[in-house]
Amino acid sequence: MTRLPLIAALSILLASPALAQDQSFALMLGNRQLGTLSFDGSGANTHLLSRLDNTPLSVADGTFEATSRASGNTVEYVGQNRGSKNRDIMITRQGAAVGAVSVSPADEMTELSDVAKVPAGTLTTAEVFGVLANGKTCPNPLTMYDGRRVVHLATTAMDTSGDTVTCQMSYRVTAGKGHLSPFNFKSLAMTAIYTTGALSQVTVSAGGFDVNLVRQ
Repeated sequence: MTRLPLIAALSILLASPALAQDQSFALMLGNRQLGTLSFDGSGANTHLLSRLDNTPLSVADGTFEATSRASGNTVEYVGQNRGSKNRDIMITRQGAAVGAVSVSPADEMTELSDVAKVPAGTLTTAEVFGVLANGKTCPNPLTMYDGRRVVHLATTAMDTSGDTVTCQMSYRVTAGKGHLSPFNFKSLAMTAIYTTGALSQVTVSAGGFDVNLVRQ
């Protein structure tokens, strides 16, 4: 059962013209549906809601909601975890630079919760998922900041077969805390599959098992 909290972490990891309609995905572990993920928006105006309600013994059940909103040159981001552990993160970005970060409770802060250590040019969790969800093919490199760590995502290989594009991707924590203490995962493998120009599936692999996001 020690692996189950990682399922919750992987579920939220999860640039082409945006899709206007809401998008919905099933969160799967093998044949078991653990929950759902919904997304809408594009660019810096995005909303993501991940809901886990069918994990074994309910140990990883809960929600993660992330919203980013742009006003002129300023982007405001709010991320909220609710479940066995509650966490609230607020980020303000002005232009390419993060100007303010708030993490509650305070013991959830890391060294990367100090804005002075955050590199310029990062995107929020909701924005990064939007690039994947609204894309039509393998994304260009992305740098994500979630208030606690900096992550670099990059396509490492691309295969095209008919109307299907398969993107092998790397997910690397380049600064700050890894995922899921005490394991401290800092490197994950990802596969994104685009079918007829739309994201159809994302697979995240770690610890010997795969979590799949499958478009509904």
